[in-house]
Amino acid sequence: MDISLDELKKLPPKVKALIIFLACLLISYFYYMFFLQAALEKRMTLGDKLANLQQQVEEKEKAAAQLGRYIREVEALQESFQLALMKLPNEREIAGILSSVVLAGKTAGVDFLLFEPKPPEKAPPKPDAKAGAAKTADAKAAPKQEAEKFYDEIPIKVQVAGSFHNTVSFFDQVARLPRIVNIEDISMGEAQDVKGRGRIVKTSCTVKTYMFVDKK
Repeated sequence: MDISLDELKKLPPKVKALIIFLACLLISYFYYMFFLQAALEKRMTLGDKLANLQQQVEEKEKAAAQLGRYIREVEALQESFQLALMKLPNEREIAGILSSVVLAGKTAGVDFLLFEPKPPEKAPPKPDAKAGAAKTADAKAAPKQEAEKFYDEIPIKVQVAGSFHNTVSFFDQVARLPRIVNIEDISMGEAQDVKGRGRIVKTSCTVKTYMFVDKK
């Protein structure tokens, strides 16, 4: 059915409004079906991809932050290890450490009655045969392999004579040495009056230092 423009002009206003409404509705429908729907679907897809990428970025940022923390911890451990090595003398420096101990005693005012360095202790002493027989089952159950040390212990049997104050001063000066030097097994005798020196105490102890062992 053909409708001319003149005939449309003669239609009632309500009919004209209805026709315009239906035309707009039809145009909107085709626009949605062929353009808007595809754009909305594409937008949703891109939104999902964006959310996924943002999640990946957050995970990688967390991993990067943890990696940085781990690197700082490793650097701190390396620095601590280097500081520890600086306090462990090597074999060539042991004589200097022993001289420092003797000098500390002279500065403190004590006399050395015994100064006997012992060979380096590389392994703990073997258990007694009877005790070992009694603990055979425990020994089998215990792990045989121990952590390998990177240092040897060097004990020095020392006996000094001096006042209590001078002896304590000697211990204090040894503790202040730049290298690691420990004093163990301290045994003090009874103080005795010595003419011109006051009350003198004989003290026995073990001065122990540590030597770095470079195990390649």
